[in-house]
Amino acid sequence: MNYILNPKYHHVGEFVSRISEFYDSEGEMLYNKRNVVKRFYFNGEALIVKRYKVPMWFQRIAYTFWRPSKALRAYRFALRLQPLGIDTPVPVACIEVKRYGLFRQGYFVSTECSDPDVKCLKEDPIGNEPLLNAYVQFLVKMHEAGFMHGDLNLSNVLYRQNPDGTYHFTVIDINRSHYIHNPTREQCLQNLMRINRDREFSRLIVSRYAELRGWDVESSVATVSHAIDRYERKRRARKWSKIILRTDKKK
Repeated sequence: MNYILNPKYHHVGEFVSRISEFYDSEGEMLYNKRNVVKRFYFNGEALIVKRYKVPMWFQRIAYTFWRPSKALRAYRFALRLQPLGIDTPVPVACIEVKRYGLFRQGYFVSTECSDPDVKCLKEDPIGNEPLLNAYVQFLVKMHEAGFMHGDLNLSNVLYRQNPDGTYHFTVIDINRSHYIHNPTREQCLQNLMRINRDREFSRLIVSRYAELRGWDVESSVATVSHAIDRYERKRRARKWSKIILRTDKKK
């Protein structure tokens, strides 16, 4: 097992070095689907540990020799976000477990952010008008800084209201993100497609975003709508291909 430990968190080195030994049997489960997220306490300090699923064999080879793993990317992105003025939980460590010399599984350890996510905007955008406007301004700030969140859905942006009434945002689940110097209009709008595929809600977000950027609203909405259409066509195609493969196997 190899790991990178944030120098500011050397005091949790013992916890990090043994995480793979007790991850399954200890900790509080927060999320358990493709990946697993748990909360642990070490010397009274809350730590969030995300364990990524075991990748396919060809991905294991790539993560061993050519590409950084998801855990390593999450750690590096978190370090890079802070200087840009974009908040994310502090990266504590990145752990990579190997078997027979090949990468097998990765863990990402961070501090905890207990703020709620912005899914309330989908439920009642007009009733949360100040938060909605602040959220769209935050999206503009991210893109102008060149940060393209790889999974910009509403559950991956957290918020809290400051005493002066302004809002503070925190991004999570950033391992699939990337940076683009001076991203184009199309790249920014493509990224907005990931927020939500509900057409009415998407139109609301994109319209306000385009207004802040000084872009034509209708053409911006159309660009995102076309991107959603392409995504849904590909998704349906993948679904049908899986059904066909299962049917062939039964035969």
